[in-house]
This record gives sequence, structure tokens and C-alpha cells, in this order.
Amino acid sequence: MIKRLSLIVLTLAAFSVSAAAIDCRAVFPGKKTHERHDNVNLPFENDPALLGRWESVDFVPTPQDFDPAAPRTVSRDLFLKEMVFLPNGKIAGSPETWTKGHVLHRGDRTDQAYEIKEIGGDTYLFLQWKSGDYLCLNMEPQYYVLKKTSGIREDNLNLAFKNDKKVLGQWQTVDFVFTPEDFTPGKKYWRGDLYLKTLTFLPKGKTPMSPAITWTKGYVLHHGDKTASAYTIKRIDGKEYMFFEWKSGDYIFRGQEPAYYVLQRAD
Repeated sequence: MIKRLSLIVLTLAAFSVSAAAIDCRAVFPGKKTHERHDNVNLPFENDPALLGRWESVDFVPTPQDFDPAAPRTVSRDLFLKEMVFLPNGKIAGSPETWTKGHVLHRGDRTDQAYEIKEIGGDTYLFLQWKSGDYLCLNMEPQYYVLKKTSGIREDNLNLAFKNDKKVLGQWQTVDFVFTPEDFTPGKKYWRGDLYLKTLTFLPKGKTPMSPAITWTKGYVLHHGDKTASAYTIKRIDGKEYMFFEWKSGDYIFRGQEPAYYVLQRAD
């Protein structure tokens, strides 16, 4: 619960392979290169409009060249598929960081400006693409155009504590399913590793995991991620099982419905 990793893997092509600086002579052998670097030492400034998931829809020479009603400017597959901007300047699956108006790559030392525009009722992000052409050949950057597909989901955490004697104690994870109906006792649904191993419920809404994680009857509250994950307890074949919503980044930033951990009472 403390580390919000998703078992439904967040797949995105980050717009740089790594945080390491590009080697112009290796990338452009035989060409006259010029190493170009930006100032990336910018203080963090929040931008709530940026948070969430954005899907690439086009790649254009300038923002003025984009027309959402026209066919895509380039016919080839877009290298950058999507971006998920997280709070505090983080970007999911990427070494880059962000501050208001800028995406920063400290390895390549590039400051890629972005602008958000409302067009035809949709929200678009115009992001400078400072590739090797910019860094090594002194060319001006083109722009990725990304469409916002989901923002940040925050649950209501203003729930008064209500006791639940049935939930107290330790629960051991036995499976991970997309719906409770997918679970069959004694038969494994999820073939991969299970990230969540156990859950322990202490009296008065406490847990041993973190002060930021509490519970009340029917819910586990994560005050850091601002999620209220419902749990239900069912007796199946004489054993008690808990079906626990897993509200990972897919739920918070991508708008997906949560899957479920299935846990069996361990004590």
C-alpha cells in the first residue's frame, strides 16, 4: 500500500531512452555537430492543469500546424505514445521532471517548453521535442501534440471511523483478479508476482504500514494518494476472504477501474 505500484503495468514510451546525456558524435557519425544545452536548474512551480494522462495524437513543426479535424501530419507511428504527469514534478516511467511550462531532462540538459490549449472542447498539450537534431545539429525543435484523456482522481476521505471487528488481524494475499467473480478458491487467477503480500488491521482504524494509511468499516484510506479503497469480506467454502480494491496509478491517473487483491484471513 505504501508504494503505489500497479500490477497492470503502466506502459509508455518515455521521450528519452535514459537519463544519460546524448553522445552527438556517436549518434551522427561523420556530421559536423554542435552540442547545445539549456538551463535546467529551474525551481519547481505547480501546474494543476498538467496533472494526469495525455495521449499523443500528432507531431508538427509548430503548434499552428495542428488541426484536430485534419488527418495526422505524420503517417509513421509516433515514438512518444503517452505521458502521465504526477504531482511534485514527476513523470511516470521517465527520468524527466517538470515545472510549470517546462519539461526538464537533466541528462541531456534540455528544457522542453510546453503549452496547454483548449481546442474544440478538448485539452491539448504542445510539447517541444528536443531530440538529437536540436542538441547536435542546431535545428529548432518540433512539437508533440498530446490530448488529455484523464486527470487525477481523488476519493472522499472524510469518512468517520466506524469499527469492524470482523476485519481486525492479519490477512494473507492469495490472488489478484479484475473482478471478484474471477476468483476461485484453490485456483490461481494471477500468474505474476503479487506485490501486496499482507494487510494488517489494528484497532481504532490504525495499520502498521504508515500513519497515512487508516481504515474504517468497508474502506482503507490512503491519505497520501487520496484514495478510499473498498473492501468486502465473504465466506467461501468455510473460509473468510477479503476482496480489496487496488487503486493504483491506473485508477488515479488513467481513469481505469480498480482490480482486486484477494486475501485470506491468516490468524
